[in-house]
Amino acid sequence: MKLSRVLENSGIKHLGADPDITAVTNDSRLAGPGALFFALPGAKTDGANFMRQALEKGVSAVISGTEAAPELRAAYPDAAFFAAADLLPALSKTAANFYGQPSSRLKIFGITGTKGKTTTAYLLENILRLGGARPGVIGTIDYRVDGRVLAPAANTTPLAHTLQELLSKMVSADALSAVLEISSHALALSRAEDVQFDCAVFTNLQRDHLDFHKDRESYFQAKARLFDLLERSPKNDKCAVINADDERAPWLLKRLKGKVKTFTFGIENAADFRAGGVEILETMTRFELKTGGNALPVRLNLLGRHNIYNALAAIAAAAAGGLSVRAAVDGAQALLNVPGRLERVDLGQDFRVFVDYAHTDAALESVLSNLGLMPHSRIITVFGCGGDRDRTKRAPMGAVSCSLSDLAIVTSDNPRTEDPAQIFSDIEKGIAGKFTNYEVIPDRKAAIIKAVTQARKGDIILIAGKGHETYQLLKDSTIHFSDVEEAAAAIKARPESRDGGAAAV
Repeated sequence: MKLSRVLENSGIKHLGADPDITAVTNDSRLAGPGALFFALPGAKTDGANFMRQALEKGVSAVISGTEAAPELRAAYPDAAFFAAADLLPALSKTAANFYGQPSSRLKIFGITGTKGKTTTAYLLENILRLGGARPGVIGTIDYRVDGRVLAPAANTTPLAHTLQELLSKMVSADALSAVLEISSHALALSRAEDVQFDCAVFTNLQRDHLDFHKDRESYFQAKARLFDLLERSPKNDKCAVINADDERAPWLLKRLKGKVKTFTFGIENAADFRAGGVEILETMTRFELKTGGNALPVRLNLLGRHNIYNALAAIAAAAAGGLSVRAAVDGAQALLNVPGRLERVDLGQDFRVFVDYAHTDAALESVLSNLGLMPHSRIITVFGCGGDRDRTKRAPMGAVSCSLSDLAIVTSDNPRTEDPAQIFSDIEKGIAGKFTNYEVIPDRKAAIIKAVTQARKGDIILIAGKGHETYQLLKDSTIHFSDVEEAAAAIKARPESRDGGAAAV
């Protein structure tokens, strides 16, 4: 594609030579002949420092935040150099142009909110798949189309050029729809600016990512940006699906009134898709779906009240997108599990072990409250808090774990570059002197072993924070680490497991 076409409507004025562009990238290591290189500023390094490396690899054009140095221009006279006042929106526009506006050829569902994006995406994917839509999914766990994984997820919502490339691959794979988890970071950083949405879903708002957004209102406004993108999308029959039980619902509904069709879901408040007769059982969740004057029984394989909200969101989005409510319910009921979301580790032991991604105090409270509704002897919680992330949630997470568990084991999550001792200290500010039912075991593997070793018949163990992740981010390295694998290994290592006998009481 000619450079002039790639730059259309990007705000970057094109003059001079018009070479063919073969790729759009922000990584000089991936640059090659004919590529368009974006020198994006980063948290640790500035892409402008790698312009020469990209040029040495033969890129045809470079776009940076400031004018390139005269000596660099002189050294590469055949390359085109541009400066953009705002690089991220420019990247979004040029990427959409380069890949031929792929979202215009797909029915696009965008899901935002603090909790529930991944599970709602899995539910909606299953509904659409059974409906024959061969859906693509871009989300926290991986990027896939029609059940085939394209790549593991580096970010919930990748940078704009990667996002557009994935959508293009979905079009090539004959997908009819795509389900996108849209993070607040992505919305604040213009990653989805040029996605043409058909439906936007708001799950809820809780405290999270305040290290990035600074305050809760800024965090919400970043989430709300998805509905601005929906409103300006050129698609017909656009719709918004809003959690009526969230305190932010009235603001969103007022904001959208008369602009797009809106549908609500909930349990407590009046809603277009409402759950009643809720039953939280050990192996399933049941409720009655009330919508359009009708009532349908729903039986989910997913556990917990929070998954009723996720199912309602997915069913409402699918129905708003044209499927029958009955088909949407059937698709939701057919989903067996979601990786790392109350994922059960069952090797026949007489206590239950769940792995969950809950990494905020609100998410942890929700999961533990739901587990508390199940028959049990004790609840043992293993959790930690990520380093280099929002410190304000650490003490509340400690308090929630101790108040809703019989024993809480504080351990490492992904410490990153932060001293784990500081993280533990921040957590203990919420529990020291208030609770005695906790201990600190810095090594996560040892913490999981301790929980499993002392489990008795009827106990529930929750291992929270990392969910589906198969790695641990340390100061100087990334190591393989899976809570599911470690829990299974610890269960197998129990004496009664080796002897083939019953679990200890």
